[in-house]
Amino acid sequence: MSNIRAGTISGVNGTDPVTLTKQSAAKVHCTYDCNPSSVLGSYNVSSLTDNGTGTHTVNMTNAFSGIYYTPATHGKYNTTTKGCTVSGTSTSTKTTSALQLLAVHGSSLSSVDFNEVNVSMHGDLA
Repeated sequence: MSNIRAGTISGVNGTDPVTLTKQSAAKVHCTYDCNPSSVLGSYNVSSLTDNGTGTHTVNMTNAFSGIYYTPATHGKYNTTTKGCTVSGTSTSTKTTSALQLLAVHGSSLSSVDFNEVNVSMHGDLA
C-alpha cells in the first residue's frame, strides 16, 4: 500500500490552491451571537450587520457567481433550547455577496436574538 504525505499541496504554478473536482466544500461559513451582535468564527465573511431583533445580514468577502447558492442554518436560543428555526424572510436580502437571516423561536415564530447562529453556504464563487 502506498502513502502520500505532504505539508502543502498547490496548483501547477506553485502558489495557487488545488482545484477541487467533483467535490464541493462550503464557500462561506459563519457562527455568530445575536446579542451582542458578534462573529464567533467565520470563513469568507467580511462583516455582520444587525438589522434588529433576530435578524442579521452575513456579508461575504468573495461573492457567489449568482444568487442560487444554498445556505444551511442552525440556531441555539439558550443552553436548553436547540434546533430553533433560522431562515430567510419574504423581505430578506439574498444577493451574491450578502444573506439576511431571521431567527425565530416557539410556536408563535417570534423573532429573538439567539445565543448562536450557524450558517454555511455552498455554490460557485464568482
